[in-house]
Amino acid sequence: MQVSEAKEPVIKKVPIVGFIRYSCRLNFGRSNFNYDDLFDTRYLDYRLNIFRNVTLKSFQEQSNKNFVIFLLHSESLPQKYKDIFKEMEQNNHFLRNIYISDCETKGTGYADAFEGSMKYVDFVNGVSISFRIDNDDAVPADFICRLNAFLKPEYQGFAISYPNMLIVQRVGINKYLKQEKWYVSNSIGLAYVTNAANYKVVLTLGDHGKINQKYSMLYLPEKGGLQTINGKNVANSLDLGHVSSFDDVSLRAAMLKDGYADFDFTCLNIQRRIVVLDVVKKVINFIKKRRWR
Repeated sequence: MQVSEAKEPVIKKVPIVGFIRYSCRLNFGRSNFNYDDLFDTRYLDYRLNIFRNVTLKSFQEQSNKNFVIFLLHSESLPQKYKDIFKEMEQNNHFLRNIYISDCETKGTGYADAFEGSMKYVDFVNGVSISFRIDNDDAVPADFICRLNAFLKPEYQGFAISYPNMLIVQRVGINKYLKQEKWYVSNSIGLAYVTNAANYKVVLTLGDHGKINQKYSMLYLPEKGGLQTINGKNVANSLDLGHVSSFDDVSLRAAMLKDGYADFDFTCLNIQRRIVVLDVVKKVINFIKKRRWR
């Protein structure tokens, strides 16, 4: 009796792929960043809760399911969390976990992940689209559906941005602040149209804030991504100016009205609004006092 050879699993190919850097040891130019904190249990549990309730939820609720998301992890991620993400991958058809060695200082693991994504790609009209998002942010429920409109050869080489974004911060047990912001080249859902002959993914294009300086970019008017404020990174904060205040029920209703999923924002830590405004006020008051001396 002949023993049949094991067949490779059939890979479902899709026209749109996304990338989320979840637990990677990357140098973002922050010399004061302690990488030991990256695998602290309290930190990992907190971020996992946000990912499940916000980022993952936003993709589970997509009206168009024809996409794949690659979660990029460090191989040093504790086994407990590797098991969690394995189960998450099994329960969400669009997730693919990729583990990258911390020793690859030249980034070959990342390059392999980006180039390897091509085997999942179904080129429609000769092109495909890649997008990026952080592991604590979200996109509207029709995000993938909208991107499908740009699967046309005339858009090859274009970046796609939704500058009209939202920011949410929890500042009390049942109090949240929401702010609309116009950011022309933000990272939430930033996408790129490529072809097979010159295959690139959006994460290989460089600093997302400068992509519009190097590539032709389409700025779209629809609601864009949601940024959650959940840590002490000064770069991620509410801007000066008007914010709207909500309780949990009214915020969830407002987000649904804006086309997002029903997020549970109680996963966010409570923290006061960053004190930039307080500092500005103190400086102004100081200058006024100096004038009157």
